Amino acid sequence: MKKYNLFAITSFLALSLSAQIKNAETHQFSVKGNCSDAKELIEKAGNQKKIASVVYDATTQTVEITVDKTKTNASEVLKKIALAGFDNTEYFAPDEAYTKLKKDCQYPRDKQMMTDHSGMNHSTHQQTNSSQESNQLSNVFEHYFKLKDAFVATNETEVKNQIAAFTKSIKAVEMGKLSHNVHMVWMEELNNLETNSASISTEKDIEKQRKLFSKVSESLYKLSKVAKLDYTVYYQNCPMFNGGSNWLSKEENIKNPYYGSKMLTCGSTVEILK
Repeated sequence: MKKYNLFAITSFLALSLSAQIKNAETHQFSVKGNCSDAKELIEKAGNQKKIASVVYDATTQTVEITVDKTKTNASEVLKKIALAGFDNTEYFAPDEAYTKLKKDCQYPRDKQMMTDHSGMNHSTHQQTNSSQESNQLSNVFEHYFKLKDAFVATNETEVKNQIAAFTKSIKAVEMGKLSHNVHMVWMEELNNLETNSASISTEKDIEKQRKLFSKVSESLYKLSKVAKLDYTVYYQNCPMFNGGSNWLSKEENIKNPYYGSKMLTCGSTVEILK
C-alpha cells in the first residue's frame, strides 16, 4: 500500500507539473526500467519545473514527456534519462551510468531498441546520415582546435570566446544523427565535455583553464578514434605539464597549448589518427 501511495503521489506531482507548462507538447517513448526505484529515478532525471514533465509507467516501460516546446524538446529530456542510466528509444545509456544503477535496476539491454519505434507516438527519429554526422563533429573539432590555438597564444580573451563557441557546438550535436559507435562514445563523454567546458568558462586563472583543457582533450581523443574526420589528427603529448598532458592538433609541428611561448615546441606526437 505504501508503495502504491508513493507512486500515486509522484504521478500526481508530475501531472501538476505538466499543467504548469506553457506551449505544451506531449510524446510517448519506450524507456527500460523495471525496478521499484525506476519511476522515481527516471522522473527525477527528466522533470524540470515549468519546462518539462515526465510520467513513467513501469508496467509498460513507457514514459510520457510534456515539454514547453519553446524552451526544450523531448529528445533533450530523453538524453538526461539516458545519462541517468536508462536506455530509451533515442539514446543508449553510457555503460558507466548503467553500471552505477543498483543490481535490481540493471535491466537486460537491447541495443536494437534505439531503432524500434513500433506503436510509439513521438517526434520523427531521424536516420543516421554520415555527411550530417561529419558536419556536426567537424564543427565540434574545429572549435576545439581554435580553443587550443588560443591557449598556445596565451590569449585569455580568445580563450573566453572560443570556449563559448566550443560549448555551443557541443549543445548543437543531434545524437540521433550519429552512427552507433560514435553515439556510444559521445554519450559516455558528454557529461565530461559539458562539465569541463563549463568550468573553463567560469575559471579566471589560465593555468587552471589549461588543466581543464587537458580533460577536454582526452574526451575529444576518444571521439576522434571513432569519428570519420576529413583530415589527419595528431595526438600530441607534453610530458612536463601536470604530470603529462595530451592534446589534439591538425598540425604535425608541435605548438604546446600548456606552456605557450615559454616552451612552444616542448612535446611530441604520440599517435597519428587518419
